[in-house]
Amino acid sequence: MQSQIKWFLIIVIICLTNVKESFSQIDLKAEVSIDVTQLPQSSQEKLVNFKQKVEDYLNKNKYHNEKIPPIRVQMQFNFTGVNTTTLTYDAKLFIASQREVFNPFNNGQQKFSVAFRFLDERCQFVYNENIPFIKNDQRFDSFLSLLDYYAYMIVGYDEDSYIAFAGNKYFQKAVDICNKVTISTSGWNETGGGSKPSRLQLVQELLSVRFDNFRKGYFEYMYFGLDSLLLKKKTAQNNILIALEAISNIKKKEVKSFNVDIFFDSKAAEIADVFLDYGDRTVYDKLINFDKAHQTIYEDARKKAR
Repeated sequence: MQSQIKWFLIIVIICLTNVKESFSQIDLKAEVSIDVTQLPQSSQEKLVNFKQKVEDYLNKNKYHNEKIPPIRVQMQFNFTGVNTTTLTYDAKLFIASQREVFNPFNNGQQKFSVAFRFLDERCQFVYNENIPFIKNDQRFDSFLSLLDYYAYMIVGYDEDSYIAFAGNKYFQKAVDICNKVTISTSGWNETGGGSKPSRLQLVQELLSVRFDNFRKGYFEYMYFGLDSLLLKKKTAQNNILIALEAISNIKKKEVKSFNVDIFFDSKAAEIADVFLDYGDRTVYDKLINFDKAHQTIYEDARKKAR
């Protein structure tokens, strides 16, 4: 479903700029970086091809059911430990995906907005540089399944930004990966407390009816808000306020709302900038009420607002 609207937006831009471009079959355009400074030299040497192998795996495999313009993705692996006997690595993984904000005019201004951003601090996986990477959704692999899980999360969030709930099938694939875990591997399906969710908790939350208004609000923020700013700015800004109120209400009702926290962590600066020319600085009082955790960002923006 996302592809129909996304293709319409892309085709409009192409026609206006008179550019002939064809999109490749890849779903992701991933850039990977690594930090191995905490590992012994012998282990660092075994990761010399890690970046390229991960990029090739993500960029050459299909995660979407249809042909889509590639989604821009950044992944950073910060390795924190290794068991040299089993080749089991501990790492923190930062993931961020972006999607283009609709621009109907030929003015050379291309903007992107974060669709999904998350820091996974509990990654543990076996990596052997000599074993080929082969995608297989039917079996669990401590490393490749981790990549697949976040690829499906990225595609699901991207879909949701164009049509509400369009990401369901991809979020379900992420759940299926979690349910295939048969060994005690950090980060997958713990149900304990804490501020960081397991991967299962993170995606189950998105599929819960209790968070329907979050996903509707996320879609409205992206599509009726950001994508409409160059068409009817005031209307788009008001649509964003409505969406933020709905998302904020979820936070107030639920004991835990991991995806709401992720949303505001990644969007606070963007939200503050959207209202710099709103014409009424009291709008920042509303934003602070919606998202008290980032009050300083909104107060700083209020000083610059006009």
